[in-house]
Amino acid sequence: MITREELYELVWSTPGWRAAPAFDVTESYLIRVCRRLDVPRPSRGYWAKSEPARALERRPLPPAGPGIPRFWSKSTRPPRPRPPRDEPRATSRPKKDRGPKHPLIADAELHFQQAELGPDGDYLKPRKKLVVDVTASGSGLAKCLAFADRLFRTLEGRGYRVVIAPTFELSRAALDPRQGTPACALWSPWRPTVVFVHTMPIGLAVAEIGETVEVQYAGYGNFIAKEEFERKKRFGPTWKGKRPVPCGRLKLTAYSPLNGFPWSREWSETAGTALDDGLEQIAAAIESGALELLAMLERSGR
Repeated sequence: MITREELYELVWSTPGWRAAPAFDVTESYLIRVCRRLDVPRPSRGYWAKSEPARALERRPLPPAGPGIPRFWSKSTRPPRPRPPRDEPRATSRPKKDRGPKHPLIADAELHFQQAELGPDGDYLKPRKKLVVDVTASGSGLAKCLAFADRLFRTLEGRGYRVVIAPTFELSRAALDPRQGTPACALWSPWRPTVVFVHTMPIGLAVAEIGETVEVQYAGYGNFIAKEEFERKKRFGPTWKGKRPVPCGRLKLTAYSPLNGFPWSREWSETAGTALDDGLEQIAAAIESGALELLAMLERSGR
């Protein structure tokens, strides 16, 4: 038997291919155990980094939410490949039953829930590349997908079709929801998600914002926020750094997927204000953007 805390220390101190044989399981099985117990794991390439770099990347163990087991042993029921659904953050709205999910969301949901973390260590990286344009952490995934579902159905309620771009001639904009200058690129889909408004494609990207925070080394491979570090007042001088951390707030970017015809609009959540509150205004702005692009094309003679 092993507790969540013990498993957390194990996976951040020993590569998975070495740790798994101790339980007579494979590394992939141990990954499933971590997902079931909601234990964060190192990203790919973690063990090739220097010790200070590894310490900066190490993420804290979150509190066990409702339904999360506190321990695991091989004699218990094998963990399911599908991880538990995270509890929504305080800024998320209660889920509303408005009928079946949009086909793009229904198709993407399982791929994202089974995804591993990307090289940044915070955002999910699904194996499937031809999937809806959503960028989220494990804890922010449900909120991102729920908002995208409501947005797509709002647009289709106005008579506009939302699909994954049918051709590579439509390009996804270079987008990154993290503040500052992140060191590594995030996952992105092969083709953009677009809505056709008056035959004009508009790209849509839903993402969880990453806020850059100051962190300081607090021992045992953990970095904590600078404010918390100073409040505890029990450490001497340690390493300092900054890193963007997903904060649970959403950002929607609508943009032109046509090369040579720039246009974009962004909507970001603030404390106490959800994007859901402005869906009709967002849809109207996207309609207006499509007309602007159509006018650009007519002036260009294309």
